[in-house]
Formats: sequence, structure tokens, C-alpha cells
Amino acid sequence: MTDKILTALESLNEFRLTDAETAKAMEVFAMMDREVEELQNTDTENTEVMVHCMPMVNVFREDVREQPFTRESLLEGAPERSEDSWVVPRLVK
Repeated sequence: MTDKILTALESLNEFRLTDAETAKAMEVFAMMDREVEELQNTDTENTEVMVHCMPMVNVFREDVREQPFTRESLLEGAPERSEDSWVVPRLVK
């Protein structure tokens, strides 16, 4: 990263760094550039692709359709009902 880019970022984000803060930021960005370069130079040809860092196991239950409640048992809790439905106040006119 160059001073010009850092100045543009300061303007874009509406903040100002002191000279010491600018020097420290440039050191951090230089370190990040070295790390990126090191990663780019790493031979990964015989490395297996990894999606997760830990082995993943499907822990979900089987998707089985079931009806745990009867319509009548659900209607018992209705404050007001008509035949086979709950009656609720109208919200939209």
C-alpha cells in the first residue's frame, strides 16, 4: 500500500492519521503484503482442498412428516373459533 492510497482511504472514511499512526499503518500493511506474497509462493499442488477445518458429520434428524397435534386439540386453545378455524381480529381493511 502506498501513502497515496492511505490518504485516499482517510478522505473516503473521513478521518486523519498522525504521522506516527501513518507510519504504523504502513508497517502493518507491509507485513500483510509479505504474508500474502509468502502464501502465493507456497506450493499447494499436492494439498487436498479443505472446506472445513474440522471433520463435519451430519447431525440432523431424518426428515419425517408427522402430525403431532389434532385439529380439535389445537382449536381447544382458541379464544374464539368458528367451526374448524381460529377467529382473529381483522388487521387490514
